[in-house]
Amino acid sequence: MAMESNKQSQISMSSEDFQGVLESIGYNLIDCGDHWRTQALYRDGDNKTAVKIYKNTGVWMDFVESRGSMPFEALIRLTVKDDKQVKEIIGDTKLETSTLYSPKETIEMEKIYPPSSLERLFPNFHFYEKRKISKETQEAFQAGLAGVGKMYRRMVFPVFNEHGQIIGFSGRKVDSNNDYPKWKHIGRRNNWVYPALNKKTGVDEEITTQEQVVLVESIGDAMALYEQGIKNVLVIFGLSVNNNIVNYLSGKPINHIFISTNNDAASEENRGFIAAIKSFIKLSKYFDLDRLTVKFPPKPYNDFGDAHLGEYDLTTWLSKDIDKAAQIDYILGFVKNNPSCFTKKEIKTALILSDA
Repeated sequence: MAMESNKQSQISMSSEDFQGVLESIGYNLIDCGDHWRTQALYRDGDNKTAVKIYKNTGVWMDFVESRGSMPFEALIRLTVKDDKQVKEIIGDTKLETSTLYSPKETIEMEKIYPPSSLERLFPNFHFYEKRKISKETQEAFQAGLAGVGKMYRRMVFPVFNEHGQIIGFSGRKVDSNNDYPKWKHIGRRNNWVYPALNKKTGVDEEITTQEQVVLVESIGDAMALYEQGIKNVLVIFGLSVNNNIVNYLSGKPINHIFISTNNDAASEENRGFIAAIKSFIKLSKYFDLDRLTVKFPPKPYNDFGDAHLGEYDLTTWLSKDIDKAAQIDYILGFVKNNPSCFTKKEIKTALILSDA
């Protein structure tokens, strides 16, 4: 569905015009595809990703102050605070002050599932109870066993958006005697911020209170940590931190991010290790390096589910210090010495960090 821009003038600006204006008044823009992220200069904000600005319209929003969508002109006026200078800036870019913009873009509507879909799940918690995950934890995650449909014979976990609507499902197979993939997902998992937006878990409040978060690969990992009282956890559903998670964390008072992908050292290719470094490089564009730590599940365990099943104290694991300076040097050196494992952008970011 497309939304046409509402204009009181036929004069328009290009993304280059918006970029030129913003940089001329001091904004340092981070390119995020169809939009930029930057700090809120108008309130002396130091969060580098607090403000989101659409390239095609200039429409912007402040995630910290929750102002809602605002026209480009409002951002200029808030920042410059001088009507004469605002007029000069707008005039230079051939934009009339009366022009109002709304996003002109194709919007893909995410499918919303009715709450009644959860009624088809059986309150059968035996699969994870065998892995020492309590019924109470599974109920907090609103899990249930599917007896029909695409998630047949899987433990199913609903995924919510910020409005409390169900936007997808993740399912873990419970049978070991078939060749089906271990996990199956329905919905756009690259948009998920899980389980923070499931209010029953209390994860959102815990992340805010603790001012730190543990990023893990799967729901099984998250429940294992949750069971041991570490509730400030987010699932990346594989090996990459999506942009919505970055946006979510940028609006939180985060002092530390633990990147805790699986320990695949025994595999021919340590995918968890490479993924952790990729996530570290990506997050370094938005958060200070001293707030980032790569911390794998404790040896000899591959993941947190196995560690919990083995009765390892994960709170002790989390509290153990790591030499951050040495780790940063190692990560940046690894990227430099193994360029085939990384994209050109990742290598460029690592080189910039090395020179900083």
